Amino acid sequence: MNTYVAGHRGASDLVAENTIGSFLRALEIGVNELELDLRATSDGQVVVIHDATVDRTTNGTGAVGEFTLEQIRALDAGDGARIPTFAEVLEATTGSLQVEIKDPKAIDPMMDILRDRPEDVARLAPTSFDTENVARLATLLPEVCVGLISKESSVELLDRAAGLGARRVLVGIAGVDPEFVQTAHERGFRVDVWPIDTPDQVRRAVELGADGFTADDPRIVGAAGFRVTAEGLVPTN
Repeated sequence: MNTYVAGHRGASDLVAENTIGSFLRALEIGVNELELDLRATSDGQVVVIHDATVDRTTNGTGAVGEFTLEQIRALDAGDGARIPTFAEVLEATTGSLQVEIKDPKAIDPMMDILRDRPEDVARLAPTSFDTENVARLATLLPEVCVGLISKESSVELLDRAAGLGARRVLVGIAGVDPEFVQTAHERGFRVDVWPIDTPDQVRRAVELGADGFTADDPRIVGAAGFRVTAEGLVPTN
């Protein structure tokens, strides 16, 4: 089983998170997937931002859901970058997108975009901590691998994910052991671990047999003694 790396909010340790520049930097370094977060504006547009407010990542203040798209696009998201729309990320990037739904109001407009861009459906790997979001995504997008995110790793989590229609679990690495990964694989789940911030944690993810992990700085893969290929990580020596 090969292990894949996802650029967490792009290369968020190197370039302002969840911006086009961050995603392109991650692709330049080498990743198998890009992780990003979706929320909805007050006028029903899908934008890429993690927090419920713009305070931490922009020069503005206030709840994302209280901004129109025009207003949120006027903010500086770091070094002059703008908060991108989901459609802009689809246009600007290639490969798999691990799309975390932070706001359930983003689901319907996301689906509208995908109806206009059916070729991009296969790129999506939607995820959420919220079980209702996961169940809805699994119903709306039965052809893609929907994931349930959780800090825990247990048989109960796998039962819950299966009941929701998820085929992927994304779990905190602190509590993961090889037995959990094996059990999940036997039940047909893909297993991703997070957060991976150091070369040692990269090696740990590979040793666990995890299918994937997220990294804020994808360069740690090389520092851990691996290189990224289309088939996953391979040792450099």
